[in-house]
Amino acid sequence: MMIEKRPALLLNYLLKVKNATMNQVMENTQLTKRQISYDLEKINHWLKERRLPAIPYRGIQHLEMPEEVMDYFREKQNKNHERTFVLTEEERLIFINLYLFIRQEPISSVHLTQLLQVSKNTVISDVKKANAMNRPYLVEIRYSRQKGYHLRGMEFDKRVLVMHYLSQLLHVPYFEKLIHYLLKDKTGHIDFHEIHLTLLQMEKQFELHFVEERIQQFAYFLLFYYYRQKEGKFVQFHSDEMSLLKNDPMWKVSKTLTQLLQFEEEETELCYFTIQLLGLSLGSSSVQDLGRDLLFKLCEQLVFDFESKACIAFEKKDEVIHTLYQHIKPAYFRMKYRIPINNPLLHQIKSEHKELYTIVKEMLLPIESLLSITIPEEEIGFITIHFGALLEKPKQEMPKKKRAIVVCPSGISSSLMVKHQLESLFSEIIVEKTLSLKEFQKESVAEYDLHFTTVELETTLPYFYVKPLMTPNEKNNLVTEVYQRLFGIQYHDISIKELIQTIEQFANVYDEKGLKNALSQITFHKKANVQRGKQPVLHELLKAETVQVVEQLSDWEEAVKIAANPLLATGAIESSYIDAMIENIKTLGPYVVIGPEVAIPHARPESGVNQVGMSFLKLNQPVYFLNDEKYPVRLLFCIAAIDNTTHLKALSQLTKLLSEKNNIELLKEMQSTEKIFELFKHYSTAV
Repeated sequence: MMIEKRPALLLNYLLKVKNATMNQVMENTQLTKRQISYDLEKINHWLKERRLPAIPYRGIQHLEMPEEVMDYFREKQNKNHERTFVLTEEERLIFINLYLFIRQEPISSVHLTQLLQVSKNTVISDVKKANAMNRPYLVEIRYSRQKGYHLRGMEFDKRVLVMHYLSQLLHVPYFEKLIHYLLKDKTGHIDFHEIHLTLLQMEKQFELHFVEERIQQFAYFLLFYYYRQKEGKFVQFHSDEMSLLKNDPMWKVSKTLTQLLQFEEEETELCYFTIQLLGLSLGSSSVQDLGRDLLFKLCEQLVFDFESKACIAFEKKDEVIHTLYQHIKPAYFRMKYRIPINNPLLHQIKSEHKELYTIVKEMLLPIESLLSITIPEEEIGFITIHFGALLEKPKQEMPKKKRAIVVCPSGISSSLMVKHQLESLFSEIIVEKTLSLKEFQKESVAEYDLHFTTVELETTLPYFYVKPLMTPNEKNNLVTEVYQRLFGIQYHDISIKELIQTIEQFANVYDEKGLKNALSQITFHKKANVQRGKQPVLHELLKAETVQVVEQLSDWEEAVKIAANPLLATGAIESSYIDAMIENIKTLGPYVVIGPEVAIPHARPESGVNQVGMSFLKLNQPVYFLNDEKYPVRLLFCIAAIDNTTHLKALSQLTKLLSEKNNIELLKEMQSTEKIFELFKHYSTAV
């Protein structure tokens, strides 16, 4: 019996969480109850063949993995190469590309039918679909009598394509079996563990810090690269670019790696390895080196711009800049040389943090132009959760009782997100360390009370599986598990369906879908969402009474005062807040001027904010901030934020409005507050 992709994904999920309610499984897998039952039937049949206990699911709401099954998978991890899968269409298309990349002989349709175990007609259809999928990568699958099926395009583009598909394949639960199956008949070979160990030796020898998840992907790529260099398929670089790369300290690492793995020492290939390793390695946190680094200066500017655009102020700005630099440096090389990266959280980030994503995307546009790179959505997503983690960092009001660690091989942004999310969920816990998988294996961690991880761990210590972004149900399940371990407290999980049925006994429900959505956001432990209050939209803050049009004012200080007056009148702010805004501009410079003739004055919440608010002042004649003619301003948006997140929805809508130059000209021309308000109302549905 073979386990197909969907049942395999379900089995993998259950092995990670160990137990879950049917509702949680439905939410996590996006499957119906019937589909889950069907997949569990297949899984149980497969388990029965191996004389393992079945997963009970009929007539019960709580699924729990039998301990014997858990033990079986721990023992068999990385040992069983038996083919227990059927290729999906997506996997077949990836297989065709990877197989052609490592071909050592002309490939016919017979080769592909045997590889994919499908008919000749299906192969022909799959090749057409693969070509459509490959188009953005400038690589095409061609056929000729002499060469058979082969990849046509530049060698660099072919490698980008292969790395992209490998990054997708590595997220399939049985990816090791897929790769073993692809390479099993190849003549000559190089061992994955040898490659991985060599990369780790390089890391230690040259005092580097690689992101574990990406080093694994690179190690698997080198399995395929081995056959390319054997065939003499090398990349090309411009001589100027080669000179730059040869002067990079990573060149020496590349040369050592090439020698240890016994690859051809072509200069262009050493350049290729240099950029790959730069994309793997975290930026140095050494201040001495950073002072002269363009990327570090860009990170300083990004943090400055983010504070201006998000209207917040970081307490430990230096720390924020350093952690951002460590993320941005490898990301820059990935973007410049199109090294693909998979962001499995992208859809969730764009959904749950869409306001922040909008602000970050706008903020990065000048960086694209300056560095002549294209920033893909995956990278924007990672930078978004990097800032999101910093914004959601809870204030430490009292000492925590339980010490915890987080194991996360996915890099700084994901680790930060997990750490701050856990500390928001549990006031009883402080996360003392975030460790990579390698660090976890080296360190003695038994002294810590709790262990959280984003990946499976080989340890006898109890641990909790978490994700950098969790749904309300996943948070609920985690809180229940943790409290049960810490205090022996157990909560009964009630399904949304049961709740609605109970409500319907005592009240008429006119909008069941709306009620269902509202109830799904409720958790047993309210503290998880304390920081996420109602986020007002743009027109709820910029109302007709907070919009002013004035002909002319004496100077910029008076303009800030007049702009803030509506907020003062409603009690949203104290007069001290106006003083703080003016003092900040005098001290820090015209940082609030965010574009031509546009300024967003703001200060920290503790300077006198009582409730979230926003006001707008339009001047027909400009004032000059700090009396400098370089900073004329006619449009002032005064923002009063009560925390780092409540104002973000309205602010992201304002960002969208101001990102269109025509709107700035429109606002300058409009004299009617009603028309101005209509424009704000129009953008209140954006994001």
